[in-house]
Amino acid sequence: MSEHEIGVDVDDFRLSPKDALSKASQLEFRSVEMGAVHGDVAAWNLSASGRRHLSRYADGLGLRLSALSADLPTLKLNDAATVDERVARTMKILDMARDMDVPIVSSAAGMMTDVESAEPIPIVVEALCRIGEHAESRGRVFALRPSFDAGQRLVSALKAVDCPSVRVCLDPAAMVMTGCDPLACVNELAERVALFHARDATVGRADHPGSEALLGEGEVDLLGVLAMLDAADYREPYILRRTESHTPAADLTQARESLQRLLPPA
Repeated sequence: MSEHEIGVDVDDFRLSPKDALSKASQLEFRSVEMGAVHGDVAAWNLSASGRRHLSRYADGLGLRLSALSADLPTLKLNDAATVDERVARTMKILDMARDMDVPIVSSAAGMMTDVESAEPIPIVVEALCRIGEHAESRGRVFALRPSFDAGQRLVSALKAVDCPSVRVCLDPAAMVMTGCDPLACVNELAERVALFHARDATVGRADHPGSEALLGEGEVDLLGVLAMLDAADYREPYILRRTESHTPAADLTQARESLQRLLPPA
């Protein structure tokens, strides 16, 4: 990229998919992430012609679909009762990403290592291997968004999976809210970051989880994280998020201005 590409997750506008894409275009974003798990745009509901139509619609608005999100909070990778459905649905979203020429599918990771031993959870590793193989066969990247595991725990989990198509969607705010240090994650895994979610948050503790904040008003060391990513030659989109706001459009516009001031020269 000739300059940093700042995008937005259109789901945060809390509008219909087409209206959300239109809003992103009106606000002069050019790169977007959107969910593929709900309603008409869910991968298991959207037909081949529907996928072509959605791609053309985004393109007509001057938008690049940088990522699809595959957050399925009721289907956990570390739960034997739900893991197979989680894998199957994720594979469908990877197929949709291929059909729409979207390079990345991102998803919350959940707990990947054992709380006491810090070892990778076998059922999670096996599931991620299956997803990774499918992503590789489709020419896509599956980017995990960690929040509970950081530093060496995350490194050990990714090493156990050992698949180049399984990478990291870094959301420092998600980590800070659970009491993890995102700088430790970047230090260990900067070269495996495929997507960056830019938002802020207050620090969480065992008895009191943190909460999302306006960009620049929380406790995430965004300057430090961005500097480390730049040193690792990160050139993928910076996707702004605002999941807990009553005025997301205004907040995301302000967040873009704040982020532009923080980013090192391209």
